[in-house]
Amino acid sequence: MNSPNPTASAGQRPSTTLDQAIQSDALDCVMCGICVPHCPTFSLTHNEADGPRGRISLLLGISQGELTPDADVSRHLDTCLTCRACETVCPSGVAYGRLIDNGRTRLAQEPAPAARPRGEARFWRLLRDQLLTRRRRLGMAWQMYRVMQRLGLGGMARRLAGPMGRALPRQLTHAGPAQASTQEMASPRGRVGLFMGCTGAAMNAPAVAAARAVITAFGYQPVIPGGQGCCGAMHAHSGEPEAAARQRQRNAAAFKAAGVDEVIVVGTACSAELAALPASHGLTIREITEWLLARDHTEWPEIARLDYRVAVHTPCSQRNHLRQPEATRQLLACIPGLELLEIDGNTRCCGAAGMHVLLYPEQAERLRDPKLASIKQLAPDVVVSANVGCASHLAAGAKLVVKQPVELLAESILAAKR
Repeated sequence: MNSPNPTASAGQRPSTTLDQAIQSDALDCVMCGICVPHCPTFSLTHNEADGPRGRISLLLGISQGELTPDADVSRHLDTCLTCRACETVCPSGVAYGRLIDNGRTRLAQEPAPAARPRGEARFWRLLRDQLLTRRRRLGMAWQMYRVMQRLGLGGMARRLAGPMGRALPRQLTHAGPAQASTQEMASPRGRVGLFMGCTGAAMNAPAVAAARAVITAFGYQPVIPGGQGCCGAMHAHSGEPEAAARQRQRNAAAFKAAGVDEVIVVGTACSAELAALPASHGLTIREITEWLLARDHTEWPEIARLDYRVAVHTPCSQRNHLRQPEATRQLLACIPGLELLEIDGNTRCCGAAGMHVLLYPEQAERLRDPKLASIKQLAPDVVVSANVGCASHLAAGAKLVVKQPVELLAESILAAKR
């Protein structure tokens, strides 16, 4: 259960309840330091304040009134990737993800703008709320970028896109090989909701198309409610838990109204954010890779051999949030012919981390560089990642073909029909 969060807006007196929630989680930490070498940001600076133990100390001081946040303190806390690698090795079971989210909520209430999370600035809030979380608008912007890329003007488009330009992929993937029909199936095994997310009409459109095709091939009717929206992750990690809760509520209502209790999510980060819905709304939330692995062997359609060398990227949201580190490999192992390659440092965050790639691009790129070097050495035919943010971040650093695992399965199923 999430700790209670305040309703106070920025500049109001911080909530006593929030301070108590921070203290409760922070005091679980025994300061052993086992987590520190696993922290990506600490590995860059070797500054204790940029690691989990240091950040917990800062939050404890703030919540107890012994430390007044300023720009430096805020930056140490705000540059946390929320990758939660520290949680997976913590012997005390510190709920660090909840702690850092509550910490950003606490900073968002500070009267001094410099002490608030960078994402709370007006420019970033407008970008998030008016473009990044609006599927249709983002889809139209993406189509404009795709056209410019086809005209050989991709470099110009990235320069004109301002802070977003550095996060745009250099090489775009095409839509999936098969588009599932939106018509009702005659006798489906069941009806399942399909969550598209904000990027479902943009960079994740090929994965959504592949997911629809694969779900249909398995004998299920995919249902895509028009009322669904952003999962709320960008709000939750920017110090706005109530806005995130409203987004989750909207999605729950949309899928309930569509008459489905099982929701398949194309993307690990959205799946992790929507994980609160089963307890609150009786919905079953499953990331597409997990759902496919749970299918009985009798449900599997015929699949064809694919002779690809595949570099497998494991997102933090899949490894540390969903605790399914082997899911992508297990799914791809079902496709004959694939040679699965391991990217060096796969257990460490690539630096994408939602809006972090926009807010702190230099740090994000430094964390990405070793992975790109490893991929270059591996020279794969394709890179796969179950997180669209990670996929886009990797593809923004080099001319790579980065796909969602379900895209390869869709290709295999289509090839078997020929």
